[in-house]
Amino acid sequence: RRPGTASFSRQMVVGINLGSQAAVVASADGAILRNEDGGVRTSSIVAFTAAERKLGEAAGGSQAKDRVCSVPRLGLLKHSVLADAAVARHWPFPRSEHASGLSQLAVPGFGDQSGVALLGALLGKLRSTSGAAAGSPVALSLPPCAAAGASPEEAEASRRFAKAALADAAAVGGWGEVVALPTPAEAAGEALARKYPRGEAAVDTLVVDVGHSCAFVAAVRLHPLAKEGAKEGAAAWRAELLYEESDAFLGCDQMDDALFDHFGAKVGASHGSPIKPASRAGWRLLDGCERLRKLLSTLPEAAVSVENLVDGCDVPLKLARDDFVALLAPLLAKLGAMTRRALSTAGLERLASVELAGGGTRIPAVQEAVTQALLESAAGAAVGGLEDRRFGAKLDDASLAVGAALVAKRAVDAAGPAAGAGATTAGEA
Repeated sequence: RRPGTASFSRQMVVGINLGSQAAVVASADGAILRNEDGGVRTSSIVAFTAAERKLGEAAGGSQAKDRVCSVPRLGLLKHSVLADAAVARHWPFPRSEHASGLSQLAVPGFGDQSGVALLGALLGKLRSTSGAAAGSPVALSLPPCAAAGASPEEAEASRRFAKAALADAAAVGGWGEVVALPTPAEAAGEALARKYPRGEAAVDTLVVDVGHSCAFVAAVRLHPLAKEGAKEGAAAWRAELLYEESDAFLGCDQMDDALFDHFGAKVGASHGSPIKPASRAGWRLLDGCERLRKLLSTLPEAAVSVENLVDGCDVPLKLARDDFVALLAPLLAKLGAMTRRALSTAGLERLASVELAGGGTRIPAVQEAVTQALLESAAGAAVGGLEDRRFGAKLDDASLAVGAALVAKRAVDAAGPAAGAGATTAGEA
């Protein structure tokens, strides 16, 4: 399906999972809408070369020296919050506070680039490449906007700020009304309600998602719908969100940053040349740390080589998994605490499953942190104590996009025929 064809003459109701590194667009009937390359995930980073700005998939192939942080981070988080983030020190361009309260980049040859303008351009690209007509109603899964330690007032203020910024960016991108802004936990619940097998009794499940930049933990109860009450083709279950907690600064990029500090100090001591963040050597080292982290997800010990790191010399990086776990101890402690709070939810029944999502949950130490929390909980002990533990894998970033689309469709239907006139799913279009 491509923009401008007759099959897209009517409005679709869609959902977008706006990840820090990639975005996915889906229709409420479960169809994943393709990008310009035919893929289902669109890069959500922006890159600047000497001659052009690259956005989406075009930016995905850029050299490390051209990369900037994710567009959603620039377009949703307050400059004051983002400026204090450890990973922000690796970005290549100076940042200042825009009148909107967001960050703006000072890019040579391009002037100031505001976060809301960049996010609007990304959302516009997602709309045009997915085939959604201008003015189509949309629900966007709102990424975590505050750290887990933020007060309820601070977290709510950050969420309100992000909602306003996202509404502005959606308008810039040519979308119609933003009919809903579900949290990732709410979108995950909707996706589980659609995917879960039919049954006769309600079940409780735990969802743990550790992505590139953010993490969330949620306790979800799935209620089976009476057959006579369920529409044909609709979910056989209804999701009830019992608890959710998120952290906007708990993800794989924080792990890479910890590795950067470790090896930066070692290389500086051995070669007499400190590795500075946001330098060519710094980006090479950060790339090596990312490769090492991925290898340690499957190997007890791993080694990579970083080319031309110091004085034209290649520098090997080697680390054992136990040492890697020690470096991640503060992050794992935060995730474990979030999981324990979710498992202590009043009324939570014995878990039927634990669903892990996000690339960070592939790391054995992350799985172990979740397991330890399960073993300490009456609701989770049976799942965590299995000799051959198998966590569920019903959710991915596309699932959250479908969940957001289901929220959007329900909002449009609830608004009545006038609001939903002309709205379709991808299958109907």
